[in-house]
Amino acid sequence: MTTTPIILCSTSRMAHNIQLVNTREMVAQGQQQWSPLQTYTLKQWLESQIQTAILLGEIPAANVPSRTLDAMEERLLWERVIEESLANDVMKDLFDSSGLASAAAEANALMQVWNIPPASLLVATQTTEETKQFLQWRRAFQKACSQAGWLESVRYFDWQIERLAKLELALPSTIDLAGFDRIDPQQQRLLDVLMARGVQVNIWQIKPEITPNPVQCKLDNRDAEYRAAVAWAVNALHDNPQARLAIVVPELAVLRERLASLLDDYLHPVSIEASHAEMPRLYDFSLGQPLSKQPVIAVALNLLRLCAGRHDVAQEQFSPLLLQRFWSADISEANARAKFDALLRHKLPQTINLRRIIHFAEQAKIVPELALCLRSASTFLDQLPLRNFPSVWSSLLLQFLKTLGWPGERGLSSHEFQSQQKFLELVEGLSRLDALLGKVTLATIVQWLAQRCVDEIFQPRSMGDPPLQILGMLEAVGSALDGLWVMGMNDHIWPPQPRPNPLLPAALQRSIGTPNADSQVQSEFAQAIHQRLLHSASQIVFSWSEKEADRMLRTSPLIAALPLITDLPLASTLAEQYLPEQGFEPDAIDDHIAPALTAGEYVHGGTGLLKAQAICPAWAYYQYRLGARKLESPVDGLDSATRGNLVHMVLQQFWQGRDSVVLQEMSVEQRLYAVDMAATAALTQFNQERDQALSAAFIALEQQRLVKLVDAWLMLELTRLAPFSVAACEKKVELDIEGIAIRLFIDRIDALEDGRLVIIDYKTGAKPDYKNWAESRITEPQLPIYAALALLGDEVAAVCFSRVKSEEHAFSGIAAEAEILPKVNDITHKVIRNIFDEASFPDWPAVLEHWRTSIRAIASEIKVGEAAVRFNDEEDLKYCEVLPLLRLPERELQFERANALLTDGTTNA
Repeated sequence: MTTTPIILCSTSRMAHNIQLVNTREMVAQGQQQWSPLQTYTLKQWLESQIQTAILLGEIPAANVPSRTLDAMEERLLWERVIEESLANDVMKDLFDSSGLASAAAEANALMQVWNIPPASLLVATQTTEETKQFLQWRRAFQKACSQAGWLESVRYFDWQIERLAKLELALPSTIDLAGFDRIDPQQQRLLDVLMARGVQVNIWQIKPEITPNPVQCKLDNRDAEYRAAVAWAVNALHDNPQARLAIVVPELAVLRERLASLLDDYLHPVSIEASHAEMPRLYDFSLGQPLSKQPVIAVALNLLRLCAGRHDVAQEQFSPLLLQRFWSADISEANARAKFDALLRHKLPQTINLRRIIHFAEQAKIVPELALCLRSASTFLDQLPLRNFPSVWSSLLLQFLKTLGWPGERGLSSHEFQSQQKFLELVEGLSRLDALLGKVTLATIVQWLAQRCVDEIFQPRSMGDPPLQILGMLEAVGSALDGLWVMGMNDHIWPPQPRPNPLLPAALQRSIGTPNADSQVQSEFAQAIHQRLLHSASQIVFSWSEKEADRMLRTSPLIAALPLITDLPLASTLAEQYLPEQGFEPDAIDDHIAPALTAGEYVHGGTGLLKAQAICPAWAYYQYRLGARKLESPVDGLDSATRGNLVHMVLQQFWQGRDSVVLQEMSVEQRLYAVDMAATAALTQFNQERDQALSAAFIALEQQRLVKLVDAWLMLELTRLAPFSVAACEKKVELDIEGIAIRLFIDRIDALEDGRLVIIDYKTGAKPDYKNWAESRITEPQLPIYAALALLGDEVAAVCFSRVKSEEHAFSGIAAEAEILPKVNDITHKVIRNIFDEASFPDWPAVLEHWRTSIRAIASEIKVGEAAVRFNDEEDLKYCEVLPLLRLPERELQFERANALLTDGTTNA
């Protein structure tokens, strides 16, 4: 036997921590050289013993399993077995084979670790059909493993124990176990073998011995809890920079990003700069993140998904990828890609495919490198076989990513490089799936690579020995700490809730005490961890939240008897540290006045500009003067705006050369034919202007819709009593209103027999509102502008909206006199007088003058730069494209605070 001490640890992190502690102790003692402690995980040490025995010939190579399945491979085999079992089941599509495979792998491991014979499952009082089905899957699984000479990890561990019992290999005289809160039967079998061979097994203790002084604290909510923990750690390091601290978080994966952000705000504020994003930290997380979440890897996977299936993809999925770095000319064409994204949204439907993206990119000519990369990738894909072995796909995937310019133009940072190397390892590891998968499609191998990246937890290598560790609840502390904070001590979190395996009888699991079997098992497990934590530091704080949203919470019974402390400081974010309450008084700037219009400056927008200014001046400034726009939301087929434009085009085609007399003289058949011809002409012109023509079937359906809709509208036009001719359709008019150039397109101008004009604006969407025409700020200004300022040369007799919409056809507006248009009242009608009071608007000319005055006043506001966030009703902003720039939530919060201060002052008075 060897006499070198061996420490077997429950986790690799604990093995690393024990080494760090030993190093610190040696350095503190002034040692220049020393032999490092031999720390391993239990599996690492056992594997090393078996490998040594194989090299020495004590275990013949013929007796060694040909392959040990890792967790991913085992789940894949289970999934294959389950899918074959359900192949003939009519309900097979309803089964989650992946979820069943995970449950089956866990059930199989429990049977092996806890010595559960299959016969005991069949005689159990609560045996279910699920258990019987699982046993069938297990037999098929083991048969497949036996035929191939494979062992899953849990059976390989037992095989190693059996070999170790028979070896003559020298073993250490003493082995210490560190961090094992619970010894399962399989681990106990290993310890029995070691002790039978004369090895002394001890429990490794954290030194020096610690007398715990634990307390509990209650915080309002989860946010306050992690803020208190960060404040505690920051203050402790401020008081003693050499302190060794830990924060234990049961739900570390959920809170990791928030904790890291808050710790950076206090300990590393300079890390907000991109150049310092990967600077060494004073803290270190025990839990990494899935490799798939690393940006450079996420881009690679999304590129593979996009191209592998060749199927349609939604633009909202492609758009983020287009704007990502790490592929093609991600720096030199960054701005051009953003413009290309806007073009895609504007020109192409919601669902697109790779070939259409390539064609559009080559036509656009603003992203030549991107177009070249996509074309090269498409050519590469065309040369690939439909199916191949994973080992072949492994090299092809990397070649494919190279054609797409992955990982981008600039060099990778340290963390990015590390994640890339791990990704390359996983790609190369796909070759292990040849025997399990056989020949598969590219889409299948990409799916499995993506799953491996999700399962692979990646943690960049940390620099030095950070004084603050952020640990999960199951992470063992490897040294005596100066302080420990344990979060999440609510009764619904700790002890954890039972989670028995669904494929094994619950009563059997409870009777033998398998992990997660019931509350008693969970309570005992939590108590063991609690005792370990109590002996990890002299100063320990257990924290819990009093509420979660509207739900009131309770403390964990494990800490209920501890002394309660209150009034703990809470950490603030970097932004919050500069609030007035912290002593920083920001300068107040009145920014509602933008630069005035300069001579010759053109502001586009037409009536939309004046409408936005009337509703909210800031809207007009941001959207029309600065040119801010929201990205369009593409749709498959035609969106509502395009369908409305088609209606305009059909009506324009119909009225060419026709008037009310012609319409009256038409028979139903003649009218339908004329409308059909107008729809054909409009759709032909529309289709010729599209990037990709609509299909014949779609055109036919759209033509039916247009004919039915327009003909129903013309039937309403037939009820007009006053004869008319159509003087103009889609008339372009350019105006100068208070020095602002306005370009208009008037949908239609009808001329009455006496020469007066009726101005019509088609509406195919929401019901228009003309009540605001009597107000000083006209929020629907297009018709008033046409009537009062368009310089039409003849007297305007009526202005109206024409609502061309199924089952809602109607004229809506105001006329100089009655019976010009159906149901359009004149200025003297009582309905109109409820809007235009007689004192202010005695006659029709007064209405026109009001419109001129109001619109010119709005134009003057634009000219001088009025850009305040001011509006009457937030509902009026529903079509505002720059709503985030108005910062309405912040304004609302300011008003609430002001009202609260006013209320407090009144109450105190």
